[in-house]
Amino acid sequence: MKKIILSLIILVTTINLYAAVGINRGDGTDTVKINKKIKKISLNMADLQDQLLEVRTRIPVDSVKLESALEKSHAAQVKSKKRSEQAVGGDMDDVKLAEKQAKKAANETSDAEDASKKLESDRKKEKKLVKQIEKAKKELDKLQLPESK
Repeated sequence: MKKIILSLIILVTTINLYAAVGINRGDGTDTVKINKKIKKISLNMADLQDQLLEVRTRIPVDSVKLESALEKSHAAQVKSKKRSEQAVGGDMDDVKLAEKQAKKAANETSDAEDASKKLESDRKKEKKLVKQIEKAKKELDKLQLPESK
């Protein structure tokens, strides 16, 4: 009975030590290190996917903002053109109103340009994040499926 208990304790201790040290693959890599790398890459991928989801939800909103800004810009430019045509044959008040309308049109056009830049920036960020996720997936696959020698 004592021999069985003693051999059982030795067996359990050996298994625990073997698990704590880590298992070496045939290619000389340590599974503990590999598992840490896999965990790190997986966390990074999760973060990248969260960012990608955030950007992809922003793109339609930015698109609508751009369309709205373009419509406002066009309307302001049309009003400015009409006001400037009136100012050509009018008095000084018409000129001041035309100048004011021109500034408003310039501001609306600037807002439309800003919205366009924001949308373009989000699309570039989306592409960049997709590339980073693909790179992380390749690295993860490489770690999980070691090459056979």
